[in-house]
Amino acid sequence: MKPSSFQTTIENQFDYICKRAMDDERKDYMEILSRQSKREISFSDMGDYLVNQFSVVDSYSTDFQMFTCNGFTVGVESYLLSEALRNLPNKKREIILLYYFMDMNDTEIAELLKLNRSTLYRHRTSGLAFIKKFMEEQEE
Repeated sequence: MKPSSFQTTIENQFDYICKRAMDDERKDYMEILSRQSKREISFSDMGDYLVNQFSVVDSYSTDFQMFTCNGFTVGVESYLLSEALRNLPNKKREIILLYYFMDMNDTEIAELLKLNRSTLYRHRTSGLAFIKKFMEEQEE
């Protein structure tokens, strides 16, 4: 049985509407991809600082040189700095570790170690000078 001209017209209209819908979807998809590509940056184009924000570095206790002072355990990652700290007298080492690694202020450290603040300041500055000298010698 041959389809009537009305049925053929309806099929042609349906075919046209389907093709039009597919073409519109394709255009929308291409537009979305275009907008997305304008906002995206490849990892190779990013700076190291930004790429490092997406990464995580595991740290283990074996990566640190451990120091104990007044019940606190402090880990120092730099081998050279840890060697300089090991060569310091105990009092100066404790003061530097508490001040720089435990974020304690002079008043708190002075109360903890039962020292005068001026003595504490003198120990810290002379300890830092020793560390600086030790590290410069080791680099040469």
